Amino acid sequence: MRRVKIPKSQIFCFALIMIVCIIAIVEALYYVMNPNIQDNKNIADNSLSNAQITDMTLVDNFDDVFQNSFKNTNTSEEAEKIDADKDYIYTNYEKTEVNSGNYEIDVKIPVININSEEIKSYNEDIKQVFQDKAESILNGGSNRAVYSVDYEAFLNNNILSVVIRSTLKEGSNPQRVIIQTYCYNIKEMKKVEFSDIMTLKNLDTNTVQEKIRKQIQGKQEEAKALQQLGYSVYIRDLRSDRYDVENISNFFIDENNNIYVIYAYGNSSNTDVTDIVIF
Repeated sequence: MRRVKIPKSQIFCFALIMIVCIIAIVEALYYVMNPNIQDNKNIADNSLSNAQITDMTLVDNFDDVFQNSFKNTNTSEEAEKIDADKDYIYTNYEKTEVNSGNYEIDVKIPVININSEEIKSYNEDIKQVFQDKAESILNGGSNRAVYSVDYEAFLNNNILSVVIRSTLKEGSNPQRVIIQTYCYNIKEMKKVEFSDIMTLKNLDTNTVQEKIRKQIQGKQEEAKALQQLGYSVYIRDLRSDRYDVENISNFFIDENNNIYVIYAYGNSSNTDVTDIVIF
């Protein structure tokens, strides 16, 4: 009778399959005998999905915030407008132009339509930071520039939030992203401070500070790991007082009452790195 010789490769595969099956059976029996371990694992997974994953999703989808529109979910107060026929926020300056080899511009810049000295200063700042740069590029003040500006605005709980973002690639300079926010209480007719938001959301200083510290530290560790691999990265100064709760000034509230605290490092440096902490 002829003997069939089984190749060694097949024997190895059979043995590997048997080992995997044995491990799976042992693991299943372990969880059957120790149900509390699986319960604890499920609790940990659920806590991650309920809070942290929600925050991560908002951060990952941050680009989707900018629709050049105004979401008004307010139900009561109204403020005096400068132009009664227009909304509280509208696009006031819009340019889309390509000059081959020189510049590309796609900007939509808002104006805040509320009759207030504080708002007047906001509008002047918006013009100086965003519109003046666009006009400078159009007038030949930059070499090989690609410039875009978009925005979004929200009104709820009588708090008007405006967030404006510009992206600039100019010559051989690194890409730069500037993000500025403006928050105003239309009932009290005054600027909204972050301390007001903490009161509104019942947030205590220690909780806010610890969340900021953990998230910025995590981003710093990621940056250092990339740096060790030879990448050029933005290094954060964890000792900087910019991360102190009392110094938070760049923030906004969306239509779902999510609070975005923005650390846009491009506001003061040539970088597009931005950290966002959600509350």
